[in-house]
Amino acid sequence: MKRIFYFDNIKGLLILLVILTHTLGVCSKYYGFSRDWFKIFLFFIIPLFIFVTGFFARKSKKSPIKRALKMFIIFAIAQVLATLYYAFVLNIMSPFKSIITPRFTLWYLLTCAILYLSEYVFRKFKFKYVFIISLLFGLLSGFLSVITNVLSLQRTITLFVFFVLGYYASDIKLFEKIKKNKNIFLVLSIIITIWFLFNQDFFLFKDTYLKYNYFTYANPTECFLKRCLIYFFSFVFSGFILNIIPKKKTILANIGNKTLIIYLFHGAFLKTILHYELFINNEILGTTLTYLLTIIITLMIDLIIEFIKRKKEIIIDKLSRTSKEIIYSANKILNE
Repeated sequence: MKRIFYFDNIKGLLILLVILTHTLGVCSKYYGFSRDWFKIFLFFIIPLFIFVTGFFARKSKKSPIKRALKMFIIFAIAQVLATLYYAFVLNIMSPFKSIITPRFTLWYLLTCAILYLSEYVFRKFKFKYVFIISLLFGLLSGFLSVITNVLSLQRTITLFVFFVLGYYASDIKLFEKIKKNKNIFLVLSIIITIWFLFNQDFFLFKDTYLKYNYFTYANPTECFLKRCLIYFFSFVFSGFILNIIPKKKTILANIGNKTLIIYLFHGAFLKTILHYELFINNEILGTTLTYLLTIIITLMIDLIIEFIKRKKEIIIDKLSRTSKEIIYSANKILNE
């Protein structure tokens, strides 16, 4: 599929923000600073990632089962490797911890696999029905105690509505509607941001993660109302981001087409930094350095993997040409 710089720019921005939030989370544990203020990023980072996933799911020529299987295989391999690394190298978890509980950032891969399979159910229906059902299901699923985060199920259900929006985006001319109302998204984003700066403790981190059912709280009804508000904030901020992203190729686009490798490796790198306390004695400089190093290291890993792939292709091509030459020579000799 031909690359679309607009979406590469979106993914580039989002993966940088993912690394930023995880870096701030890790550094706050070491330096002891408050991390409440960056909860605002969680209102739109993952919802937008899921939205983009839904958009390209609609464009893909591969069947949902093939895409789901590929994503599940990546998840399974990463899950095993992460478990071994965390258990035997960092010694921060038991190697016998439930294998169906995604390690740190890996839940996203499992969620995508499930969402791809859901296409078989909803793609035959009109957008308005699927959107309403997915939104209600995301809100009401919190009242079902049987739906937990095992296999990332609760998170998948709550994020399903964003996948649906991305999947039907072209059908309902969503981008045109967002652009037409860009001033509304701008004003609402400013109002919400100002309100949030004065009410940073209104949402708990587990509210914004959208992975817990309401029975993990003292007041399930209050949590339900907060989730309604989170959905509203997510729609507003996502609309704002979609409006300001450039359509031409930028440095974000170069990063955006490497998101999978960056996503897979940055978590383990940050866990390693935290475990061995590889920080300098300056809160601001240390956090900035950790953030930049995480980006640089994961990009280097991507370059190494690409280099190995190219070398492998060259070797295979040479072997193929050599074998053809041998067969040709053999046939020539036999014919003579």
